[in-house]
Amino acid sequence: MADNDHDGDEDSVLEQLDDLVDVVLAEDIAPAGPEDPWERRQRILDSWTAIILAVAAIATAWASFQASQWSGAQSDAQSASAISRADAGRAATAATTDTIIDSQMWLSWIAAVDSKQAARADFLDNRFSPQLARAQKVWLSGVQVNAQGVPTVVPPGTPLDLPEYVVPKQVESNVQATKAEALLGYADTAATTSTKFVLLALVLFFASVATKFSGPKVQVLLTVMALVLLVTSLIRMAVLPQYVTGRPDPPPAEVTAQGA
Repeated sequence: MADNDHDGDEDSVLEQLDDLVDVVLAEDIAPAGPEDPWERRQRILDSWTAIILAVAAIATAWASFQASQWSGAQSDAQSASAISRADAGRAATAATTDTIIDSQMWLSWIAAVDSKQAARADFLDNRFSPQLARAQKVWLSGVQVNAQGVPTVVPPGTPLDLPEYVVPKQVESNVQATKAEALLGYADTAATTSTKFVLLALVLFFASVATKFSGPKVQVLLTVMALVLLVTSLIRMAVLPQYVTGRPDPPPAEVTAQGA
């Protein structure tokens, strides 16, 4: 009796295995009927939705990263501009001091010449600053001088009005001021670029959220809109300067005196 029960259990197991094989091999499954048009459309929409979500998520992350990088570049450039502006102010103050000293020295020299104090005029002349001595030489070119080197006739004007009179500290001030302006312009460009990336991130976010509506017509319309927005945003993002390992458009590190 027990043997008969055991044989029955084995037959039952074999039958279940046979049914499982039939299911796996689809031998007993009726062929699928024609796909419903809405189901097919929904399947296509789901596929496009998945693609849009994946691409939009990656693009949004990249746009957010770029926005933060350019925002940092803006802050760095503004700080560097403020430092250059302060350096320009200090150099301008020093240039004013040098110019005042040169003016006083030259006025003392011209007073000595006018009063025929050749020794005093020579004493002052030997103590002119390099920039004043250079301009003085040009100013007195073609003028007759006596044995003591004092001009017999004083030319019109002053050597401080000549282009040859260049105060080094004033040049430094001009260079730093030009550099500060260039850095400030770069900061404005970085700020604009950062804002554009932020706007692109918002557009990409909308493109991904738009596919979540369930209404058939609304879902199709918004999916198409999301796809258009996604493609447009990706193209727009591609043409913007990318901040990866360094500034693609670096701010000026140095400005020459000629450029100032």
